[in-house]
Amino acid sequence: MNPPANITNNHGKAGLLWLVDQAERWHLSDGELASLLGVAETTLKIWIAAVRSTGDQSPEFPEPVIERMGLLLGLHKALVLLTPAGHENMANDWFKKPIYLWGLNGNSICSRILDNPSTETLIELVRQIRSRSA
Repeated sequence: MNPPANITNNHGKAGLLWLVDQAERWHLSDGELASLLGVAETTLKIWIAAVRSTGDQSPEFPEPVIERMGLLLGLHKALVLLTPAGHENMANDWFKKPIYLWGLNGNSICSRILDNPSTETLIELVRQIRSRSA
């Protein structure tokens, strides 16, 4: 899955800001978030500092990183669609809790991705979860 040609670095900036906020809800360390994005923790910290600065400085996000940001957003959206109305926070809980759905066999979504941090793993999880929410 390649990002469409009209995806810009501003999308990467917005994606990173969303993920930093979401990482708190998912109780992720910077190292875990960096792993989910497929980058070194030091790179992640440099990017976070740059996007939070008020200047014109903005990091260049590689296309695979923007793709992973989109997949993580899609994963979150699919989980939210499965929750009862008014209980959207359950989606955040499901990210870290052991689940016996979607082939996880008692592992959490987070541990599955961290154990196998490939883009293919993210794509497959998003597909499986979306198929349940359709």
